[in-house]
Amino acid sequence: MEPFYLLNKKIQKVIHEMKWENFRPIQDEAILHMVNNPSDMIISAPTASGKTEAAFLPIISQIADKGKDSVKILYISPLKALINDQFSRIEALCKHIDFPITKWHGDANQSKKVSLIKNPAGILLITPESIESLFINKTEFLGSLFNSLEYIVIDEIHSFIGNERGSQLKSLINRLEHTVEIQPYKIALSATISNLSDIAEWLNPSNPSTVKIIEDNDKSKDIVGLIKCYKNIPPIVGVDKDEFSELKQDLFNVIKQGKNLIFANAKMTLEEYCDSMQNIAYENSYPNNFYIHHGSLAKNIREQCENLLKKESNISVFCTNTLELGIDIGNIDRVIFLAPPFSVASMVQRLGRCGRKENARKEFRFYIEENDIDDNATWQDMFRVQLVQSIAIVELMLKESIEPLETNTFDYSTFIHQILSYLGQTGGADASKIYYNIADISFNNYFSKEDFIAILQKLNSDEIIYQMPNGIITLSKLGEKIVENYEFYAAFITPKDWKVVCNGKEIGQISGGNLLFLKEGSHFLLAGKRWEIVEFKNKIQTIIVKKAYGKKPIKFQGGSQNIHRTIHQKMLEIYENCYIPKYLSQASIPILEEGFENYKTYVKTNDSNILTVLEGTRIQNTIGLLFKYCGIDIEDGGIGYYSTCRKHELIKILKSINFSNLDKNSIIDLVDKSLKYKKKFDYLLPDNILNKAYEKQCLDFNGAKEFINKL
Repeated sequence: MEPFYLLNKKIQKVIHEMKWENFRPIQDEAILHMVNNPSDMIISAPTASGKTEAAFLPIISQIADKGKDSVKILYISPLKALINDQFSRIEALCKHIDFPITKWHGDANQSKKVSLIKNPAGILLITPESIESLFINKTEFLGSLFNSLEYIVIDEIHSFIGNERGSQLKSLINRLEHTVEIQPYKIALSATISNLSDIAEWLNPSNPSTVKIIEDNDKSKDIVGLIKCYKNIPPIVGVDKDEFSELKQDLFNVIKQGKNLIFANAKMTLEEYCDSMQNIAYENSYPNNFYIHHGSLAKNIREQCENLLKKESNISVFCTNTLELGIDIGNIDRVIFLAPPFSVASMVQRLGRCGRKENARKEFRFYIEENDIDDNATWQDMFRVQLVQSIAIVELMLKESIEPLETNTFDYSTFIHQILSYLGQTGGADASKIYYNIADISFNNYFSKEDFIAILQKLNSDEIIYQMPNGIITLSKLGEKIVENYEFYAAFITPKDWKVVCNGKEIGQISGGNLLFLKEGSHFLLAGKRWEIVEFKNKIQTIIVKKAYGKKPIKFQGGSQNIHRTIHQKMLEIYENCYIPKYLSQASIPILEEGFENYKTYVKTNDSNILTVLEGTRIQNTIGLLFKYCGIDIEDGGIGYYSTCRKHELIKILKSINFSNLDKNSIIDLVDKSLKYKKKFDYLLPDNILNKAYEKQCLDFNGAKEFINKL
């Protein structure tokens, strides 16, 4: 039978009214599977390929006539904005079905939440943090809410895998199934990724072979692009420098028309460039079609930008990964990068935003700035690392070589988080019951009993928990204070932000760490505008500002992430072969050739002082730490390490290390303890387990050993 006729007649009616002529292949396949032979399922496809409908058409159809006795579908999203966006799409599919669709997050309607608690039914759209809140604050309602839950839909699952939110989400789903005694089908929606079988094991570790995998392999869209690199030449004393660099002028000429997304790796880079575009537009009497979107902006500013993207055809938005995920913003003409993304998967996801119209191409552009090579140049400058990394990522993207997601990433910080959450939920339990519910059930026996006991002992010594005479472990006053704080619901670190307010209206937030650079009278950029600080209100962590003009604003630094070995290996190949791609602008070739010449001069010679370690960030970190362990002073060269020793001496030193009796703890102890606190509750870990957590995230001794053996 054709998939359409397998659907509930109420759904068929909606499809007729929407005037759909046919389903897409992934939708046909999903309907056939979930109606005829249901099991857990993964749907992997680019942005705007119909994944949401592929998941929801068959499962709404299955519950259309029975969705009133409990929540039937639990939809989990990484973003509140995505929940709001998907709500309207799901609501449209349920037009003729009489059960509620409820949004549940911090900004959602409170009365709707109360109504759902009283009369649980239909579809619930929620974030992991709000599920956490339910466990702690609505424990007694978990049964009535979810006792007939049939489906869990996880949107943008690739954004959860390999981080604390993914560990938390996996734990919460396991806890929910165990607490309410249910086994709902799980459906994961994902961008294009390479290791779907690993995602299947994450979704159903006990029986991954039963997980249905549906992929959209449509490669009909052409990809065109350009990388253009500019030299950032320091100003000459006594000579005025143009306020707007050549890069910014070129960027303006490209994005003054059409619909563009511009990505960078730091919010303040976005703020700086958006401000420059607005000023260039003003000076040239062009309309100001330049906006900004990132997580530190007030909700109303973000939503205004999203609405404009949906309606306008002539708009350019400077954004972070807040617009990388699947919020529907219509077709984008081109995607622009002001720095190389940290992964190929991220570039693929962002590029998926454009080329959605029929016969349209996907277009990317990189506008990269490299420092001029002078006496102050770093090794990264000398080797043109940003430019080479950009080329490597584009090459891998064109060859569809996407780095795999790290699925085996339960972390100790989230383990502690879930222990505290369970104690908040239950009020207390003995150690064996905590271990069974959290270590066994929630984390699939990932953590040992020895580590569990050591963690409990540390929590007790830190007065986070205490054990009563009858053996019951419960939260102390300090533990209750941690769990009852709304910030606890997030398993990841939430920066201590200060509100920025102008005329009583919130503009956004600034990280508390950046206050070191600010004082009254300072200028800075936020929401694509310039502000002058009028007053600091310390008690309420608020900065009062007024609109400002002129005066150079202060810039803040962004963060960095691990680079996968796949990217580093492609960079090495580019250096070794002096590869110049066709999509590199002619004016940029001499800049790239400088990097090749310096690589040849400083790396390839027999008496070189640089050992290249293009093996991924974790192996690179490990080699650097091993040099420190051996007492060798080194300098990070971006693609490896520089020392006063010759390369052959460095290799000899590394090969002298006996890995068979290497005391990894003593090596990791060389890292300052504060630098090991990578995740929210790492500070509560015993020292030896903190070292294990740091090793898992930042180091790779086995990979380092293999690298050394090949030298």
